[in-house]
Amino acid sequence: MNKLLKSKNPEQIYQAGLEAYRNKKYRNATIYFDAAYNDFYSSDRADTILFYASKAYYNQGIYDIAADGFDQYRKVFSRRPFSEEAEFLLPMCWYHLSRPAERDQTETRKAITTFNEYLNRHPESIKAADIRVMLEELQQKLYEKEFINAALYFKLQLYPASVAALRYALKDTPETPYRETMMYLICKSWYNYAKNSVPAKKLDRYMKMVDSYYNFKSEFPTSQAYLKDLDKMFREAKFYVDYNQQATVDIEKDRIGAENLKESIKQQKAKLRTISDQVERSGARMKLRQDETTLKAQLARIKDEAKRLKKNDRKMSREANVTVSQGE
Repeated sequence: MNKLLKSKNPEQIYQAGLEAYRNKKYRNATIYFDAAYNDFYSSDRADTILFYASKAYYNQGIYDIAADGFDQYRKVFSRRPFSEEAEFLLPMCWYHLSRPAERDQTETRKAITTFNEYLNRHPESIKAADIRVMLEELQQKLYEKEFINAALYFKLQLYPASVAALRYALKDTPETPYRETMMYLICKSWYNYAKNSVPAKKLDRYMKMVDSYYNFKSEFPTSQAYLKDLDKMFREAKFYVDYNQQATVDIEKDRIGAENLKESIKQQKAKLRTISDQVERSGARMKLRQDETTLKAQLARIKDEAKRLKKNDRKMSREANVTVSQGE
């Protein structure tokens, strides 16, 4: 081989490449073809050398280099005899390079794109049925990857991010086979998030769990996998909402009122510094003191209401456990 390559005889090197390919010595074939390609770049043999070199890499399982060759072939030699096979082998390279669902899916997406390009150009191909089977396999891998990514936030107990990721995945791929599980995880994310929240935040999060439960049940009214578990969570969430709704609403109203009053006091203090008239200044000071007294009382009331809600929360949890057990 070394003697032949040093001879600088492109015709003999080319013939040696063909011989090696016919004898399935693909590594030798790629060496010969790569050495001869530049000499035949502008000749009628350029497409043959590029195709067989790419296929020799393919037969060795060196799919990334083979893909580069087939991609170049279909772009440069689209009217030559091997063009259809090159168009088919290109997505086959990406298919073989496609990684497990847990890893990056760049090659999977490239395989899907190039397989579809092949089918668009050759709809009557005898390979069409096999390609559609592979496309289904690749698409399922993407569904699984998207589910894994979205569910990861749930496993990490990052429940708001979990809900956002799961909802985005459902919107992006509504036909996913993981739809039931993803909707279940949305419900459970809100439930876990509410359960571990401070009392003042529980109501809103339990209400979102209840809404998510109704959405799940409307789509999967007879779910065997998740409905029993969701029914239990729903009863607890609904019990909390019914038990604490008014108290939580009152706290939120007081909190908003206190925030507004804080802003008003801030503005009054700024305005007070600009008043020169003594009578007007005295009236402004009196109004400021009254509002500061009101704010202090309002903040104390919010604190007391929060303590009471927390105490009620423990009591409610004991009662909810009894109610849920009875519901079962």
